[in-house]
Amino acid sequence: MPSVIRLMYLCAYGVLAAIGEALVARPALLWVRSQGLIGPALAWDVPLGSLLLGCAALVAVFTLWLASEVAQRRRPPLLLHGAFLTAVGICFVVRSTSGNPRAPPDPAPSLLAGLRAAADELDRSYGGRYEPDAAQFASALARVQPPGFRRLGRTLALHARILSGADAAQSEPLEGDLPGTIYVAVSRDRQTAWLTAVGANGMLTLPSGTPALIEARAGTHALPGHDPLVPAYPRARPPGN
Repeated sequence: MPSVIRLMYLCAYGVLAAIGEALVARPALLWVRSQGLIGPALAWDVPLGSLLLGCAALVAVFTLWLASEVAQRRRPPLLLHGAFLTAVGICFVVRSTSGNPRAPPDPAPSLLAGLRAAADELDRSYGGRYEPDAAQFASALARVQPPGFRRLGRTLALHARILSGADAAQSEPLEGDLPGTIYVAVSRDRQTAWLTAVGANGMLTLPSGTPALIEARAGTHALPGHDPLVPAYPRARPPGN
């Protein structure tokens, strides 16, 4: 009989531990993945994400502690029982109040808006030659909603990188450049510039599959995917609208 009671005890606590972890594990892992610890990541909106992770860790610690006591044929103290059951209860409460995680928004609209803002700033400073400086784009890009990428827990803002003496647009991400980087490739004669952006999986493309490229010439530019000889106007509608 004692062995049967012991087995039932182990099964009951094992089920409780599994339920507690099942409640919080998925959103907790989504929150961890969204921090971009290994590489840039699109951030899910996980309410109470860090607390969910703490709950998962707490249940795991108390479960291992109980298992260790049982494996050594010791009677787990009542305080440990209470702590374990409290941790499982906290998982129920936190998961029920946190709601469901929400998928990250599509970063493409923000990246396209960043391209247009950078192109407007580039043409605004045109004085017979394109002589941009990365710092001049900071204010214009700061007004654009970030595309939603994170790296090491920090949101990645849009920023410009100037490539002088170019023969064409930058068509591949350069080593070390993160999503949200906008390349401003300036021709040798400084009369033409090409703007492209780094997205989630390489360079940003349009829904048609063509590169999202803005070509600026002598102070004017077209919208991405449009004829470079047809300049953009303030009220022009973005492609696909």
